[in-house]
Amino acid sequence: MIRGDMVKEKIIIIGLLEEANDKNTFKLLKKMFNFLGYSQNSVSKSSNFFIFNKEDSNILLIDIESNTLSCLLKWGFQFDIIIHTSFDNLEFNSNKLKELVASSKYLIINSDDEKWTYLLNDNITTIIITYGFNNKATINLSSFDKDDAIEANICIQREIQTIDKKIVEPFELPVKINSREKINIYSILSVIACGIVMGIDFTNINISLIYNRYQK
Repeated sequence: MIRGDMVKEKIIIIGLLEEANDKNTFKLLKKMFNFLGYSQNSVSKSSNFFIFNKEDSNILLIDIESNTLSCLLKWGFQFDIIIHTSFDNLEFNSNKLKELVASSKYLIINSDDEKWTYLLNDNITTIIITYGFNNKATINLSSFDKDDAIEANICIQREIQTIDKKIVEPFELPVKINSREKINIYSILSVIACGIVMGIDFTNINISLIYNRYQK
């Protein structure tokens, strides 16, 4: 159980909206934090709440589901980052979710999903960062297939302001992914977007190694 006073602690709170049964993005986020030296602890029996600790840095990662929306609002959760990958059956066109999203600092959006606008209400002031295969996305990629893998340059096309108010200039990040599944590419794009917002320097991180190890 998450205590109400935990919300008041100095901690980065990340929420994930992911309909897929295999939870690729959720698993990859956990893998990245482990790779960066964070210790991992589950704080709920349902295993959709995780705390990551590293020295003075703390992260609370939550897999947001329809049946947890009311509790998250009741407990007063204000997310630093909400990541949207995909949704179908969840109640994503609900006022409760829109309220949760509107109170977050950052919303990372799969802009290839036509339903992503369902997350927004008229009062939203959240910083929106888009990712996808379309050229208008803040983070996209140019790629070519090679055998059973995808080699790509992930392109950060516009500057991004981090949680700590630092500016990340546009850059490209090469990756090689042992998969041709589009959903796996979306997971990597969203995790990179999350990392940039958190101030993680990807120039010294092999994101391909993290992903391909996770797949094994």
